Amino acid sequence: MTKPAGTHFESDDLTEVTGILESLMSVANDESYDDQQPEEKRVLLLGRPRSLKRWDIRWLERSGFAVTLVDDPEHSVLAAETLDPCAIVAEAAFRDSRRRPVYQSVLDAEAVEAPVIVLSHSSSETRDALDNGAYDVARKPFDWRILSRRVRQAVQIADNDAALEQARDSLRSAVELADRVREQKRTSESFEPVTGLPNRSKFRELLQRSATSITGNDNVLLVCVVSLNRFNLITEAVGAKQSDQVAFDTAGILRDCLQSTADSVQLESGLRTASVARIDPGRFALLMTVSPGAAELDELRRTIIERLSAPMTVDGQALYLSPCIGAAVYPTEVSDLPQLLGKAESAMREARSRGAQFCHHSKKVDEDIARKLRIENRLHAAIDNAELRLAYQPLVDIASNRIVGCEALLRWPQADGSFLSPAEFVPIAESSGLMVTIGRFVLDSACQQLDSWKRQGLDPIRMSVNVSKCQLLDPGFPDVVRGCLERHDVDPSLIDLELSERGALSPETNVLDRLEALKTLGVSLSIDDFGTGEAAIAYLKDLPVDVLKIDRSYIMELRSNGAESAITSAMVALGQKLNLTVVAEGVESNEQLAMLRGMGCDQYQGFFLSPAVSPDEVVRLLQNTP
Repeated sequence: MTKPAGTHFESDDLTEVTGILESLMSVANDESYDDQQPEEKRVLLLGRPRSLKRWDIRWLERSGFAVTLVDDPEHSVLAAETLDPCAIVAEAAFRDSRRRPVYQSVLDAEAVEAPVIVLSHSSSETRDALDNGAYDVARKPFDWRILSRRVRQAVQIADNDAALEQARDSLRSAVELADRVREQKRTSESFEPVTGLPNRSKFRELLQRSATSITGNDNVLLVCVVSLNRFNLITEAVGAKQSDQVAFDTAGILRDCLQSTADSVQLESGLRTASVARIDPGRFALLMTVSPGAAELDELRRTIIERLSAPMTVDGQALYLSPCIGAAVYPTEVSDLPQLLGKAESAMREARSRGAQFCHHSKKVDEDIARKLRIENRLHAAIDNAELRLAYQPLVDIASNRIVGCEALLRWPQADGSFLSPAEFVPIAESSGLMVTIGRFVLDSACQQLDSWKRQGLDPIRMSVNVSKCQLLDPGFPDVVRGCLERHDVDPSLIDLELSERGALSPETNVLDRLEALKTLGVSLSIDDFGTGEAAIAYLKDLPVDVLKIDRSYIMELRSNGAESAITSAMVALGQKLNLTVVAEGVESNEQLAMLRGMGCDQYQGFFLSPAVSPDEVVRLLQNTP
């Protein structure tokens, strides 16, 4: 599919403007008004041989003209057409073989534009010359000094007329160009250049028109915002030209989805309106008039997800777009039309934060968004006021039942004595850019705690610290880790950085070099929540990891003959085959522990021994556990 041409002001237009301006300037500065004529302007003299010998043509030559004498009437017209003279002086009595004055034949020739001055010997010749369109007539006796001045003036007037006509042409071109540029500007202000779709501003205008169209009937306006979650990654990976093609093809798909939905569901009354717009580089908006409670939304959502989830081929490369959709309806769900698009976008962002593909705006969505905003604002204050704390959950060796480490877990105490769950505030910290700062605090505090236990004389244990995706993508993260180790004099082998399988280890993040840099420091690396991601098994063998932590969801459902037992056993075996230490998370019963021991699992953590506790409680557990 070919990408449409852009509607912005093109370089060819700039060249045309420059040419027009130069043309107008040349007219304004035209030197033909000066008495001095350019060199080699040619005057053609047509007359009988004996007359030409008597003519005092030196005055023409002194005026700067080149003079050509033609005394053969049969060659006069050809000479006038081919020599391109600036003026022609013809004797009225100079006739061709048909006895027709030669000047008349010259005047009738379409290719001749030069002014013709006729030399007359009588009043009748003067009258005939003027009647036939001669530019000027000179009566005998001829004063060639005066005649040369009249020729020069005729040439000047002809040049001025030509320049003025050129100026008129240039002005006409300028007006046409101005009209074209105005149209381009109007188009660029209303339509997105790559796809040709309406832009955000134009889409809001279409919303206003569509709202007017449903006045007086029971229809409502459905707005969907479609976000391509991987569009920025695609742009970085394949370049701007290919990403433009992706956007253009996506626009075509969305138009098809809108059309097929409109065709499949009949509108009960009123006129159907439908439109697609590109409101951001990786974001599109769709508008459709629907009947209340009709099936258009479900049909449209299903069609879009199905079409955009399929790979798109660009330059022979398969690309996956990963669509996410938010929807809102006016006036039944959103009563304020100017907020309609924003509500659909908020629903889309809510779907993305949940890891879902679709979210329909509702009052609860608004409440959830408002709560997230309040949490984000409070989180800023919590960081500034050092309100965040760490708790530590012991990590137990299954074979010896000895505590060999602990995991540092973030806690945020509230004013009422409760704790806000990290599952709620950590995603907010990640999306708001606060997680890098919080992650640095967690790592530094964990290293400081290891140093404190060492100074208390406790045997060294390993400390596991969670690392978010945004930390891992920070180029300076290895230096942050090195700084914490050096500042608190911590043996790197005691630090285990836990990387979530879901997101941080996805192939698209290209983190292998970062992981290798961390391994160079001497720390160990773990895959946390194994079994909840999408593709870690496919490239697990290529990652420089040391520990595999099986997600608690598998451990909680362990049964002696259940499917979860087979899956967990396979995970343990996979880890052993790769020479990884296998840790089970969320162990809560002796039965679960016994099954894990039978599978050959190396370590566990969970409420069976202890929840996350304070540093002093960890010391007590270490002292009371063999």
